[in-house]
Order: sequence, then structure tokens, then C-alpha cells
Amino acid sequence: MVKISDISVMMFPWGVETPKVSEIVEGAQLAEELGFYSVTLPMHMTMPPGWLFTTFPNQDVLDAMVVLPAIVAGTKTLRVGTNSCLLPLLPPYEWAKYFSTLDVMSEGRVIIGAAMGWWGEDFGSVGVNSKKRGKLFDEQLEILTRLWTEERITHEGEHYQINDIPMQPRPVQAKAPIWIGGGVKSIDRAAKYGEAIVPFWPSPDDVRNMWKPTLSEAAAKYGTNPKLSSFTFAYIADNDEDLQKYMPTLTNCVAFEDPSIDPTEVTISGSPEQCADKIMALSDAGIDHFVVEFQFHGLESVAFGMNQMEKFANRVAPLLAD
Repeated sequence: MVKISDISVMMFPWGVETPKVSEIVEGAQLAEELGFYSVTLPMHMTMPPGWLFTTFPNQDVLDAMVVLPAIVAGTKTLRVGTNSCLLPLLPPYEWAKYFSTLDVMSEGRVIIGAAMGWWGEDFGSVGVNSKKRGKLFDEQLEILTRLWTEERITHEGEHYQINDIPMQPRPVQAKAPIWIGGGVKSIDRAAKYGEAIVPFWPSPDDVRNMWKPTLSEAAAKYGTNPKLSSFTFAYIADNDEDLQKYMPTLTNCVAFEDPSIDPTEVTISGSPEQCADKIMALSDAGIDHFVVEFQFHGLESVAFGMNQMEKFANRVAPLLAD
């Protein structure tokens, strides 16, 4: 059985119309009221030049590090996090201090979704060599976990040096959860450092035949138990005509990975019954948690996403409990 508390919602600090922080907070408050597990925000420096963003009439990207505290202040029980922060862009102590402070502010509700990043301007804007992002990412994860668990740390690494420095205050959570966003190459680091790995829209066969066994093998090596999440798009349609209206957008959404992917196979879309069936198929295959987005990565408004959240809670979630 899958519950609505097994599902997180991704919201966006950008859009065809730049969202107001108050609107994003209102959306998060609705997610909390409906019982979703968390709300997460992506974190980027600039608007990318390709994919879905080619249709955006503005280049406005609000700073998620500023928006997240507003969500925390406006909610009480909802978990709040990133999906994902790009660790190589800032020094590790800055990330550790930020998330520790946010966890204290939220009384233990923070999720650190972390990834390496992929478009050049994110790295160029802060003077970081994108070719080194893999090594930077791993070294960051090592430093963050030590800062949050040790009294003082000294680290002499290839890219970062820290000499006998403490981190106070530490996160409220004994182990601040890190969710690693990435593909197969990130399975090992997720097993070593993370509570979960969040790949793009795996199919049930992908989960059953590759993701679950590979993650279990890596977890056995480190003596950990990371969860397998699924990030994908969702659209609850009123009828087939309604679904077909949004099919080009869904197709464009999943084309980021592979233009030949059929969106009906990897998105949670269709009638409430079809959406429930897709979720249950992924759950049966081994998915532990879902991160879904109801706004087509910001192509639709916060209000649109809130309407979809309500449809999901009222028309899909009851079918998951049957």
C-alpha cells in the first residue's frame, strides 16, 4: 500500500510567470494540509538554455536558499528540502552551516537533496570547473557528514582543506537525511552517504532488474540501507481529451533523458485509476518513495500545481489505499 505520506512534491522558484514567494508558501501549506511528505525546491544559479526552458519568456530564477526558510516559517509538520542543491557550487562549510541552521529553524524537518549539476552557467557563475564536479561532490559529502557528526574536523583533501573546525549548531536530526539525485553512477555514493537515491523516472522493469539489485549490492558493501525513490512528472486528467492536450508537454518533459521515451510509460499521468496503477506498479517493483511534480517543471503556475495536488489527494490517493 502506498500512502500520500510516501509522496513528496517538487515546486519551483521560476516559471513562465515568476512565482511570488507567498504563492510558493501557499502551495507548500496545501501540500502539508493534504498530507504529502515533503516539498522540495530545485536550486540553480541561472536559467538553462535548453530543454523545457526554451519556452520561458523570462530568465528569473529566485534563490531557493532564500525561499526555503519562508516555507519552513509557513509550515509546521511538512518536511522541506532541495531537489537538488548543487554541492560543487559553494564551499562545504557554507552548505553545512546553511542546512544545519535550516534544520534548527524547522525543528528537524530538513531534507538535503544533493546533486552534481549539469549545465555550464551554474558553474561559470561561481568560477567552478564543471569537469571536476564528480570529485568535488564526493569530497563535499565526506566533509558534510563529518561536520554534522564530529566535534571538530580536520580535512586535507584535493579540493578542500579544513583545519580543526567545529560546526555549531548541528542539525536537530541526529543524521540529517541526504537524498542523492543522479543516475547509475551515483548508486555507490548514495549507499555510502545517503538515505536515498532519486533517479529520473525509472520504469518498473528498470527498478526490478537494475536499480534495486544494484543499490542492494552497494548497500551491503557499506552496511547501509538507502531507499530507492522515483522522480517523475504527474498529471491527473479529467478525461482522455484532457490528457491528450498535455501529452506534448509530458513528451517534452521526459525528452531530457531520451527523446524516444514514451511519457505514458514513465510518468504518473492519465485518469485517477491509471495514475494509481502506475504508482502501485512502481511500488511493487521496489520504489520506496516518490518525488512528483505537478507543474511540468515550472511551465505551469503554482495555482495549477495546487489544483493537481488536490486532484491527487482526492481522486488518486484513495485508490492507493484499497
